[in-house]
Amino acid sequence: MNFDELVAKAVIQIKESNEFFGALMLFSEFKKSKEIPTAATDGKKVFVNEEFFYSLKSSEQNGLLLHEVLHMALLHVPRMGSRELKKWNIAADYVVNDLILRNSKFSLPNGAIKSSNQEYWDKSVEYIYEKVPNSAVSKFANVDLIPIMESDGSSKDTKSKHQYGANVPQLSKEDCENYWKDKINLLKNSSLYSNSKLQGFFPGGIEKEIEAVTEPEVDWRSALWKFVSKTPSDFDDLDRRFMYKKLYLEGLMTDSVIADVCIDTSGSISTDQLDQFMGELNGILSSYPNIKVNLYYCDTELFGPYELGSNSKIPSAMGFGGTSFVPFFKAIEETEAGFNEINRVAVYLTDGYGAFPDSCSIPTMWLATHDGLESSRFPFGQVIRISK
Repeated sequence: MNFDELVAKAVIQIKESNEFFGALMLFSEFKKSKEIPTAATDGKKVFVNEEFFYSLKSSEQNGLLLHEVLHMALLHVPRMGSRELKKWNIAADYVVNDLILRNSKFSLPNGAIKSSNQEYWDKSVEYIYEKVPNSAVSKFANVDLIPIMESDGSSKDTKSKHQYGANVPQLSKEDCENYWKDKINLLKNSSLYSNSKLQGFFPGGIEKEIEAVTEPEVDWRSALWKFVSKTPSDFDDLDRRFMYKKLYLEGLMTDSVIADVCIDTSGSISTDQLDQFMGELNGILSSYPNIKVNLYYCDTELFGPYELGSNSKIPSAMGFGGTSFVPFFKAIEETEAGFNEINRVAVYLTDGYGAFPDSCSIPTMWLATHDGLESSRFPFGQVIRISK
């Protein structure tokens, strides 16, 4: 058989093994490439070295193609963001290889990464990334994720671009995300998925990754307004019929509202993310001029509070160490006495990776990065994804 015939056979066998995997294969495009030593994906297409592919057993060929397709469908290329490529690739390999071994009888080529003692089962790639030891990165050679192209046409990782060669095209983040989000949502909402005969349509252990792909983004300004309006007095004198005309500020004048806002300044927050957090803070200040903001920065140590108004200069960020959310919530709980007559909310801008307290008595909104911790793992509060 030639390459195209072998791929067609693999698609059929994978579909027979698992309906969901088979559907993803049908949405995928496979290309031969001499630039790739084994196989790789740019998030939209799979590139395969034909000679390497022929060297594998049939079961390994199926496992290899499915491995790359799962990387694509679970958005492992665009979700990487500014993270270190090799470490991210290791984490992503744990996810897809464990899914293959748990939900099929296919084999993986020699040297494939997989969990020992199931320590990474049912975990998202972002979670695993934080757990992968740095010592593993130096030993990892088989990078199969081609970094996303920046808006100016440059690559996030020039070394990786050189490794794959100039003949491998790179796509935009939006191209990858839009294509696969549409396909995953199509499968979730299809008659096949709703059919009682296919209750096991999604493979075991894929739930967290599917949530990360399909979780809708919400306009945080609208969400924050609704959130604030649920505080104890509920702004009873506010006629919400006039909100669309932006006539709600007069209602806010009759109540005092305090927003304790904390920005995550731990080492896992990139410069780009921190800049975005600062932009979102400016958005809060400008959108809600009658709300008093107490700003904090926190890694494992708490800095602040800094009282801010709509025209205040934001102080420089501090921290950049480990991650714990406990100091912030401990501080605002301790200062809650005496403010019972005032509406009060807590807003935390973070990627979600850190130590949580068990609970907080103050209504809490998490403004989380798009590729941060999955929402179900936040122990309390409302999680809103910051738009990309």
